[in-house]
Amino acid sequence: MSTPGPDEARRLLEQELAHREYRGAQETWWDRASRSFLDWLGSLAPDGVGSPGVGRTLLVIAVLVLVAVVVLVVVTRGLPRRRARLRPTAPGGVFDDDDLRSAQAVSAAASAAFRAGDWATAVLDGYRALARGLGERDLVLVVPGATARAIADRATVPFPQFGDVLRGASDTFDAVRYLGAEADESAARRVLETERAVREARPTPTDRPAVPA
Repeated sequence: MSTPGPDEARRLLEQELAHREYRGAQETWWDRASRSFLDWLGSLAPDGVGSPGVGRTLLVIAVLVLVAVVVLVVVTRGLPRRRARLRPTAPGGVFDDDDLRSAQAVSAAASAAFRAGDWATAVLDGYRALARGLGERDLVLVVPGATARAIADRATVPFPQFGDVLRGASDTFDAVRYLGAEADESAARRVLETERAVREARPTPTDRPAVPA
């Protein structure tokens, strides 16, 4: 196998760095170093470094260094994406900022998703209907950014008999929304049944005002 000349080596390197995995990222010091290396490689010629044998040796070394740099770039750029996929997201708010649907509308959407076999949407909208219903009944003041667990904990004041199922529904919501868990029919059914049970139940009389979640 013949050793590529400087021009051919430069062309191969430019083709390698043009691959899709190198595009779309912001320029880093690796990019600048690679470009400088390309410029140096293009200026390399056997008659400029002594004998042709020495020139070929330096060229082989340069190609080996290039391969090591390419491998390192691919590995280091892939690690943040893999780590991001593995790192769970901390549970956040139940509602999106632009979600102004009524409890009835969200409950209808959850039921439609359940009938369609969209278990994840049924879980998410089912719990949102529960939270919105508590707010509309002035039982829990659902403030922006309120988490599923906070709403469940506050809801146990007017509905102490539902403490376990409320927390279970909140855990299911967080698992599906923020932790990437797969919802199934059983999980969706439990959330919808919890929402319906709370909606139809009469709250325990209390002198305490609605508690913000």
